[in-house]
Amino acid sequence: MPRYNKNSVKELKAFLYNSYIHDANLENVEYNCKEDSIKIKLVNPIFGVQIDLIFLNIGLALVTKGDWPGDRTMVLSLTVEEDFSYLQNHQLLKQCKYTKDDLYFLVQMFSGDELHIVSKEVIAEVIE
Repeated sequence: MPRYNKNSVKELKAFLYNSYIHDANLENVEYNCKEDSIKIKLVNPIFGVQIDLIFLNIGLALVTKGDWPGDRTMVLSLTVEEDFSYLQNHQLLKQCKYTKDDLYFLVQMFSGDELHIVSKEVIAEVIE
């Protein structure tokens, strides 16, 4: 399975762009405190693929609830953000420190719900 970190962010962005994440259903999110990881299982029924993502060495995991009338389980987008200022503008997160080696992932749902994950590395796989 491909592994991505800050040094391979260009390849990670290409993977995310071509991985059928848009319109995928969020099937499961699992936090493993012993391994300091979050595993996300997405299934895109349109293309018949499963996308597994394992975020390693977690610095932050935050969920915000949206107020749009859309589906809470369907992914609108998953992006790797270059700029952490969005997170740093939240009062609760002002004390969180991010390094140049961290990756900031933003998962947005059709409902406006958001999942923010900061990690050092991600393992990604598309299963057809």
